[in-house]
Amino acid sequence: MARKYQITAEVKKGDQEWTSVLSNCDSQMTEQSLAKMYGAPKIAVQVRNFQCVRMY
Repeated sequence: MARKYQITAEVKKGDQEWTSVLSNCDSQMTEQSLAKMYGAPKIAVQVRNFQCVRMY
């Protein structure tokens, strides 16, 4: 059985407000990879309260 991970964090893109993120994925993720996933080349992305938990 494949491992599943639950990602929780707060993300802020540029001047926007902080947004809560809840995501399920098949592979482990880091704060940097989450920032790359939500960002664009010229938009700064900040991540806080990041957590990656193995579900099963």
